[in-house]
Amino acid sequence: MKKWITLLLAFLGVIILSGCQNTNKDALQYVRDKGTLVVGVTDFPPMGYLEGGETIGFDIDLATLVAEELGVELVIQYIDWDSKVFELESHAIDCIWNGMTITAERKLQMTFSEKYLDNNLIILTKEGSPIDTLADLAGKIVGVESSSSGELAVRSNTSVFNGLMRLDVYGTSSEALMALEGGSIDAMVVDEIYARYFVLKNSTNYEIGSEIVGVEEYGIGFRLQDVSLCEAIDDIIDTLAEEGKIETISMKWFGTNLFNRD
Repeated sequence: MKKWITLLLAFLGVIILSGCQNTNKDALQYVRDKGTLVVGVTDFPPMGYLEGGETIGFDIDLATLVAEELGVELVIQYIDWDSKVFELESHAIDCIWNGMTITAERKLQMTFSEKYLDNNLIILTKEGSPIDTLADLAGKIVGVESSSSGELAVRSNTSVFNGLMRLDVYGTSSEALMALEGGSIDAMVVDEIYARYFVLKNSTNYEIGSEIVGVEEYGIGFRLQDVSLCEAIDDIIDTLAEEGKIETISMKWFGTNLFNRD
């Protein structure tokens, strides 16, 4: 019996040691060895979203170019946004690249790339709504994406939050937009990039409020220890920007060059 226990413990030790070695491997080399860059996304137009059975968007186009430069295949993995840190830590994905806002809280959980886009938080309503500013949200039902910067902005503004009739939280911004279209909510607090994309496509259906709710920066999130992969991707992005390739992508999705490192 003791012999079997000893053998079992030795076997488990090998498995644990092997797992640790894989986890602690240099992040850049880890990605190159497996031949894939697995990017975690949610449905967030125009950064990354599913259309006609294909995932498209600004972030997807940019990630595709980066993967090519790394010499690996880009793999898109849809994730539960609330579980994004777990998805990273479990190695289900290599990074989160989905219009994610850089925040002090998130910096404690992951390593961020340099910012690549600036973005404002705004109020989105249906055409003809009297809602234009934060003060106009009093007594209204407001929708936000779960764990988004929009939700954080509303909850952290005590006077606005306490004045709402209700704050409805949705799994994705697309779900909140459907609720707005259906009349279940009166307004959304959402990223301006996302909002302007829909206003551009449906100019007669939506309106953007005049008051900016907050200012944020988009970055790519990696595991805390994966600095080498983060730095390599940042270098590639800088090169792509110098070559004018990111401006081309930005013009395609936004009609202007929103790429910004400053």
